[in-house]
Amino acid sequence: MLDNPLALIASNWMAVVALLAVAALVLSASARQVALAVMRLLAHPLLLLAVVALVYDGTRTLAGGSGLVVTTLAEHWQTLAPVSLESTKAFLTRRMGAGVWDPAVMSVLRVPAWLALGGLGLVFGYIGRKRRAVNVFAN
Repeated sequence: MLDNPLALIASNWMAVVALLAVAALVLSASARQVALAVMRLLAHPLLLLAVVALVYDGTRTLAGGSGLVVTTLAEHWQTLAPVSLESTKAFLTRRMGAGVWDPAVMSVLRVPAWLALGGLGLVFGYIGRKRRAVNVFAN
């Protein structure tokens, strides 16, 4: 069936790591607590970056005088790290085909940066929130 299972695992190492992380979260309470703490830790910088992106767009809107200016994730990525954007595009095109980049990835990168970062920060904050312990007593 499989000629070389180690080659399959090596070529899909990200999926294997994600699968092991999910298994650890499901099976271990301490790993779940660490993951929730990491989610809370990531939520704050993402929300801060969302505010910075919103202020950047607001400043450009007020200074330009030509209407609302919205900067997408792709524009920010192109400005901050153009080599990284091109290498990611080449990697995904080589690994998954040319049809994946434009419809799938670019539709995500066309979202306003403040909305994407803020939404991701809110999701991480909600998932990683500290939950109140509920004591249930049954007679």
